[in-house]
Amino acid sequence: MIKKLLTTVAISSVLLNAQVIPGIDSKAGAMTMPEGKLKVGIKHIHLKRDSMFNGTKEVANKEKLDATANITLLGFIYGVNDYFDLKVITPYKSIKATANLGSNNVAIDNNGIGDIIVMGRYVVLPMSEYGFQLSVGAGVKLPTGSTDSGFKKAPPFAANENTPLPTQMGTGEYEYKAELGISKLIGESMRVDFHTMYTYRPLAEHDYDFGDELSYDLSFTAALTKNINLGIEYNGKYNSETDMGSDTNPTLRAMLPFKAFSGTVGYVTPEIEFMPFDKPKLHMGIGVSFLAHYNLKEYQPLEKERFIMRIGYLF
Repeated sequence: MIKKLLTTVAISSVLLNAQVIPGIDSKAGAMTMPEGKLKVGIKHIHLKRDSMFNGTKEVANKEKLDATANITLLGFIYGVNDYFDLKVITPYKSIKATANLGSNNVAIDNNGIGDIIVMGRYVVLPMSEYGFQLSVGAGVKLPTGSTDSGFKKAPPFAANENTPLPTQMGTGEYEYKAELGISKLIGESMRVDFHTMYTYRPLAEHDYDFGDELSYDLSFTAALTKNINLGIEYNGKYNSETDMGSDTNPTLRAMLPFKAFSGTVGYVTPEIEFMPFDKPKLHMGIGVSFLAHYNLKEYQPLEKERFIMRIGYLF
């Protein structure tokens, strides 16, 4: 028992002091925070959607959609013990978009706090015993983001149609999440992380369906020097078909470029991380996600690149 405890403490020490850290969008694979440790992180994502796609092809942007989103995530992760941690993520969103819908010009400028996510993660197979780590987790997305009438839901010519747009700060409903992660350390200078998460989404406020989601991330990171990490990731997801509600007619739906994502998409993300004090107590990173493949269920926009920045501090 004492030997097992000492081994667990040693592994926790390696994770805290190893030069290599998780990929910028890898969800940390299966790793949890050691007991009593708190990590605070800020991640900022910038993306632009001015290209339209359908199925496996890029198609004409008939409505001249020009949309920009900036999302800032503030996260807190606390190690309850060496096998279980809790995470709280609060997003702040800024969404701006213009489009020409018939003879009408539509402009959207929405910003505010989004839906807060609370997750718990538990280590099922610890690295101290198996040489790799497997964790499972579950959580809930809280309906904290605004869905009130101050957000545009339809173009002027469709004022009597039920056409909520996915540009609100929140969905107005709880969503439920389950995750699984696997991590493997290769010495103190390399690591591999895999993570997948399923999100169940009931119909949202205004009878809008955002679709259930399955995400999957695979990352490899390595310490180039004691201050610099390099990494590469694959980030993919599948969303089920979405529905705007029974009052929206198919002709109107086909015209609207503002749609929640449905289909399959994958991105490749190279990244670099800087640790000014040699250890990951403070780390700063940047990454760029490039669109690698897609197969969409209907005419809708996608970003071709995503720019990601993060700063983390371990207390």
